[in-house]
Amino acid sequence: MKRLFKSKKIISLLTTLSLVFTLITGFPVAAYAQESDKVFNLVEITDFHGALTDSSGNPVAAVLADRLNEIKQSNPERTLIMSGGDLYQGSATSNIMKGVPVQEVMTKIGLEVTALGNHEFDWGLNTIIDTTMKGAGYSIVCSNLYNKNTGKRVFDPYKVITKDGIKIAIIGGITNETPSIVLPDNIKDYEFRDLTNEINSVAKEIKQNNLADVVLVLVHEGDNRDNATGPIFDMANQLNNVDAIFGGHTHSKVCGNATNTKIPVYIGNSYGKGYINTKVTITKGKKIEFEKPTYENSYVALDNETGYKSTNPKVNSEIEQMVKKADETTNPITQEVIGLNTEKELTRIQQASPYGSSVLGNWAADITKDTAGAEIGFQNNGGLRIDIPKGEITVGTMWKFMPFDNTVYKLNMKKSDIKEVLEQAVGEGGKGLQISGIKFAYDSSRPSGNRVIDITRDNGTSINDTEILTAGAPDFLATGGDGFKAFIKCGGSNPSNDTHIVIRDAFIDWCRANKDANGNNTIPNSNNNRIMNKVVLEKVAA
Repeated sequence: MKRLFKSKKIISLLTTLSLVFTLITGFPVAAYAQESDKVFNLVEITDFHGALTDSSGNPVAAVLADRLNEIKQSNPERTLIMSGGDLYQGSATSNIMKGVPVQEVMTKIGLEVTALGNHEFDWGLNTIIDTTMKGAGYSIVCSNLYNKNTGKRVFDPYKVITKDGIKIAIIGGITNETPSIVLPDNIKDYEFRDLTNEINSVAKEIKQNNLADVVLVLVHEGDNRDNATGPIFDMANQLNNVDAIFGGHTHSKVCGNATNTKIPVYIGNSYGKGYINTKVTITKGKKIEFEKPTYENSYVALDNETGYKSTNPKVNSEIEQMVKKADETTNPITQEVIGLNTEKELTRIQQASPYGSSVLGNWAADITKDTAGAEIGFQNNGGLRIDIPKGEITVGTMWKFMPFDNTVYKLNMKKSDIKEVLEQAVGEGGKGLQISGIKFAYDSSRPSGNRVIDITRDNGTSINDTEILTAGAPDFLATGGDGFKAFIKCGGSNPSNDTHIVIRDAFIDWCRANKDANGNNTIPNSNNNRIMNKVVLEKVAA
C-alpha cells in the first residue's frame, strides 16, 4: 500500500513538473525527444554571395565549415544543410571563377539542396548550370521557374531526402520580383509563375501521394527586416501541407511564426555572418514538433569575436586550403593596388534614405555619365555593394563594390522622361537612384507619382521641356531593371546604345588615372545634396 501511494506521488510530481515546464517554455515535454523519437538538425545558410572571406580577409567559409561539421558529427544521420540561394555572385574570387570555388566549398561542407536566387541569373543561368554546378554535390530546386519555349520547369520543384528513415521533402522557389530586379536579357527565356500557387500545388501533390513525412519550403524570398512581416510571411500565411519555411533574399536573420498558419519561418542572414540551426523532433507516430523559432534557439552568429572575427578562429583546415588555392588563382588580378584612400571611409549612406544621394552614389553616377560621354548620369543603389574603407584600393575592392558585369548605355531623355524616372525612384515602393549632372527636390508627403517638385542641372540652371539631354545608365536600368520602364523608350531597347564598357572597369580605370604623386585617390568624400526631400529639410529647419 505504501509503495502504491509512493508511486502515485511520483506520478503526481512528474505531472506537475511537466505542466510547469510547458507553462515556462511554451513547449510540451514531448518536444524533448523520447527514446523512440528522432531529433533532426535543419541548417540553412543563405545569400552567401561568394564570401569565402570577408572584406578584411577573415576566414568566413573555413569557420562556417568548422561549425557545420560539428553539427554533423553530433547528429550524423539527422542533419540537413540547405541554402536559400544567391550563393556565388559577390566577391572577386568567386566572380572571376564563375562561382566554382564556392560550389566546391559548399559541396565539401555537405550542402544538399539550394534554392535559386535572383543573382544566379547575373552570369546567365546556363553558366550556373553548365559551369558553376558541374560536379556539385547538391542540387537546385525551384517550383515556379519555367522555360517559355517548352512550358516545363527548369529545375525539379522539390527533392526528397531520407534521413534515418524519415523522408524530408524540400520544395524550392524564387521571389516573384525576380523579373524586375534582373537584367531583362538574362531572363528572356523564362517565365516566373506565382510562388505561393506553385508551392501549394507541389505540396498538395506530395501530401496526396504520401511522398514525404516532413515538407519544408526553401525559397529565395524575404521579410521586411522586422522578423514579422513581408513577402515570406504573406506567403507562409497562405500555404497548406507545409511544416516550415526557410528563406533568403533580404539579407536578414529571421526566426518567427506566420500569424495565421503558425508555420515556422527562418532566414539565415547573409555573407556567412550566421546560419540557422533549428531542431525538429519526429515522434514514433511521426508527429512533427519544431522547437520555438527564436534567435536564441535557432540562429548562430559568426560575425563576432567567437566566430571568424576571432584573433585565432577555429577553422576547418581543408576548407581553409581550398579558399587559399582559389585566392592564389585570382590574386594577380585582384591584389593590384590602384589607389589609396587616406581619408575616412567612403560610404553609401544616403542623406535622406531611402531616396537620398550618397558619397559613393554621386561618384558612381559621375563615372557612368562620363563613360557614356553624356550630360547626365544614373546609377541604381542596388548595384553598389560595399563601402570603400580607408587604406589601399585594389582591383578586388572594385569587384566587391560593383560585382556585376553591367555595361554603360547612352540614352536620350527629355525633361518629362527624367521626371518619370525620378517619380518612380521616390514613389511608393521606389528604390531611389543616384544621379549626376542634375539636382532635384521632392516632397515625400505628396501622393506617389506627383512628388518631384523641381529638376535642374547641377549648376542650378533650368532644363527646357523640349530639350533633349544625353544620359548614361547601367544596362540594368536602361533595359528596365528595378521596374524603370521609362529608360526603355529613351533608347534602352536598342542594343546599339550599349557602349559595351563594363562599369566596374570604368571605376578601376578612374582610380588608376586619378591619383596624386603619393598614390592617393581623390574620390570626393562629400555629399553635395543632389537629392533633397522637402519634408526632411523642413524638419531640420524647424
